Amino acid sequence: MDAAAVAAIVIACTLAWCWANDKWTIASLGKPATYTSEPQKSDVVHLLAMMKAASRGEFVPLLWKQVGELGAPFEGNWNDWPMVEEVQVLAYGLLARMFGLFGGLNIAALLGNVLAAVTFYIAARVSSCTPLWAAVGGLAFGLSPFIFAHSPFHLGREWIWQVPLFLPVWRWVSTEPGIAPWSRRFWLGVGLGFLFGIFNQYFSYIFCQLAVLGAAVQFVRTRNRPALFSAGAIVAAAAFGFLLMNADTWTYRLAHGPNPGAVVREYKWLEIYGLKIKDLFIPPVTHRAAAMAAFSAAHRQSAILLDEDGASYQGLVGLAALIWLIGTAVVASIRGRDVPMEAWQLLWILVMFTTGGINALIGAFGLTLFRGACAYSVVILAITLLWAARRLSAYQREPAAIPQVAWAGAAIACLVILWDQVPRPPTPEFTADIARRVAADREFTELMEAALSPGAMVFQMPVMDFPEAPIPGMPSYDHFRPYLFSKNLRYSFGSMKGRDRERWQAAVQDKFFEGASLDQQAGLIRVKKASAKAAVDELRRLGFSAIYVNRNAFPDRGKGIEEALLDLGYARPVIRNATSDLACIILEGNAEREPAARP
Repeated sequence: MDAAAVAAIVIACTLAWCWANDKWTIASLGKPATYTSEPQKSDVVHLLAMMKAASRGEFVPLLWKQVGELGAPFEGNWNDWPMVEEVQVLAYGLLARMFGLFGGLNIAALLGNVLAAVTFYIAARVSSCTPLWAAVGGLAFGLSPFIFAHSPFHLGREWIWQVPLFLPVWRWVSTEPGIAPWSRRFWLGVGLGFLFGIFNQYFSYIFCQLAVLGAAVQFVRTRNRPALFSAGAIVAAAAFGFLLMNADTWTYRLAHGPNPGAVVREYKWLEIYGLKIKDLFIPPVTHRAAAMAAFSAAHRQSAILLDEDGASYQGLVGLAALIWLIGTAVVASIRGRDVPMEAWQLLWILVMFTTGGINALIGAFGLTLFRGACAYSVVILAITLLWAARRLSAYQREPAAIPQVAWAGAAIACLVILWDQVPRPPTPEFTADIARRVAADREFTELMEAALSPGAMVFQMPVMDFPEAPIPGMPSYDHFRPYLFSKNLRYSFGSMKGRDRERWQAAVQDKFFEGASLDQQAGLIRVKKASAKAAVDELRRLGFSAIYVNRNAFPDRGKGIEEALLDLGYARPVIRNATSDLACIILEGNAEREPAARP
């Protein structure tokens, strides 16, 4: 029965994913589901860059990460940004080696849905649910709007398969008799805790909080010290996993000094992306029902604080479970009965992570790491779905229960899940636009490589900090676009901000525009010839062979830069991509290149 149930939810999730992304053939699987056409999903370019580095052996967990094709004339330093999901990046990189960059990302996205469904099923079965209701809960969780909203661009929230496994561990440490030290369940809990710690820190954070709270309440009731020790060991294992995955960052800082400018978290994001109760009820704009999609679009136009594209929506089945749990808790409280543990867990999550909650209060004192607390909406979904599955399983086991009723209810729930939670597929126009943009960038990179010698260095303008530093007209990671398709060029972008070594780029750009003025009538940035020459001479001294311009970032679409360089005699044809937002000006012939110098 379990094997058949798992196979059913795997097939259902796979078909739903294919429908939502219009990926029905091997050829379509090798094409990206999103690219630069969706600014809110522009992080996909960064994820693809990490996948490429991992596929080339330049992103190895626990080791320092130097990316040879980035950060020219040095190597790209990827060590100052603490990242827990290094094992996940490695897995994505292996998929990229096997199926290509875009194919690997699509398969990783599909696995995000499938793994979440399967682990929920396992957690439900461990929690005494029947195969029927465990499968329904697994389908609801595996096809959660949260996963679709973050797929395939948000690495840390696309794979949430570990979240359902929190639930049985929380129950073990929070209820009698607890976990006996050194027992089989103890070692399983410690192993799971470590596993939780090496994945996204948002979720390991809430795992540790509720494990500590549950164990503390249980200890107050029973004074069971061995059980408290076991709970502490599990939390310690999660903390150790988190610390281990950041070992490369901390050892790099010990060797090269601290870099306080690398990670900047403004307090305002705790308010903007805090958990909001009303967002649990608001569907995404991609909902297949026109009325619900229109309601969502109207809300997003008028609301000031938003979640991430409908990611908090619980789905109709999830909302039914949530309302059922809340109603049960209220009735139990009125009648003096025990309130379900799950209700207390939800209360803690709301008090802690809603906009203006305890998390925001902590952030006011400087700890702003957990800025995207709306992510905990999916933890609410997991808690309520499992609670409902356990209750329905208990009803199904009652002697008076009618099997056909349970099966009919489960079938209706599955149909609602598929209709309500699987988004509309992309339009042919949207798919064609992505293909056009990818083809344009691929061709542009090939033209650059044909014009430059292998290993040539390309200076990218505008100069941008990395990571998380967008500027008007240009998302944070657009400069990675040629790197995705490049075979033998090196690029100036892509080394982490905050260290003195990387500041020379801004100085060169400032030199280029020194004394420049904006000619409003001509719509042109007038660059002084002497300034441009001084900047280009510096770039040539450093060994750069070309200047790459993202035209979207300049009010004159980069025309002033091109004219200044042409005026200096760099008259070779300017290379442009088919979408007219990228340009490359060759600084010198390959035979004339001078040895590179270090700034």
